[in-house]
Amino acid sequence: MARNIVYIQANDKIAQSFKETFRERNVELTVAKSAAEALDIMGKQEVGLLLVDINIPDMRLSQLVEICSRDYPTVILNVCVDVLNSLLITKLVNRHAIHKIFVAPWDVREMVEEIEESLDAAEISREQVLHEKKILQENEDFQNTLKSLKDALKKQQFSYGKIRAITDLFFEHALSLTDGRGMAQIKQIFDVYLRMQTTETVDTGDFAGVLASDFEKLTQGRSGFTLSAGSIALPDGAVKVKAVNIRFLFWLIVYKTLCESMNQEAAVFDFAVSSSVTNETETEFVIKRRGSTEKKIPFLEQYLLETIHLFADSDAITQEAEETTYRMTFQLGRNAS
Repeated sequence: MARNIVYIQANDKIAQSFKETFRERNVELTVAKSAAEALDIMGKQEVGLLLVDINIPDMRLSQLVEICSRDYPTVILNVCVDVLNSLLITKLVNRHAIHKIFVAPWDVREMVEEIEESLDAAEISREQVLHEKKILQENEDFQNTLKSLKDALKKQQFSYGKIRAITDLFFEHALSLTDGRGMAQIKQIFDVYLRMQTTETVDTGDFAGVLASDFEKLTQGRSGFTLSAGSIALPDGAVKVKAVNIRFLFWLIVYKTLCESMNQEAAVFDFAVSSSVTNETETEFVIKRRGSTEKKIPFLEQYLLETIHLFADSDAITQEAEETTYRMTFQLGRNAS
């Protein structure tokens, strides 16, 4: 901490006498002719002690002390008074938390020792204030962390019903699977859905961009997969969890195609997604897939159908030649259940 002093003293002769004496003790003393000037200096540099002549020309001492207590809590205050007045001294100490009071006539050299003691007290005060600030900051950080955890828990509680239903589907099918590949598929699907429901954010304002990004990640390394996303309309205030469900169904349809065409290196699959708002809260989504797969995977086929029935308010799936159309409606408004 800087061992420096700001001294409010309008009398140049007295100020110079103090300045020279403190210079000999390697203590920097800056003279201010008014309280305003002193506060300006304190705002620009670290100050350990404020030495005040009680006859401040522009401000009452009580006002100055109040400002220092509020804005510069680590600065120690010492006051110089002209006459010994026990009532005044008692008031200064008790009401204004003055550290030391010097009564005229002043012996500057004798004052130095006591002022240096005040500088030591200023260091202790500074460490205490910094420690208290650290505790307050740590408490604020803890409260913010606690709020984040509570918010995450609320999201998990909000999604619990859907997550529980979908995990029941996972493990119902898992009982009939004996190979490790099937179990790995279950884990992968579950992990993605759980993450989307509880932690990821969904940009409903650019839902077509969200689906396009998902498609790119899912089909990375596989040629022959293309996507055209038309007008993806989500009503204002669309419920986030419903948007997640639509996104997950799209993910499942693409994932199912990837698995079923694993050995079809030259196969071409074109996906098209569009939507339309049918009323204030209901939106119809249509996902079309053009291209045929080499084989069906019963587990994924059954799981996709059951998940569509679980998530969509109504649905219809049609097959014509090599084109499969998934037509689904969702209640997306704030009042949607």
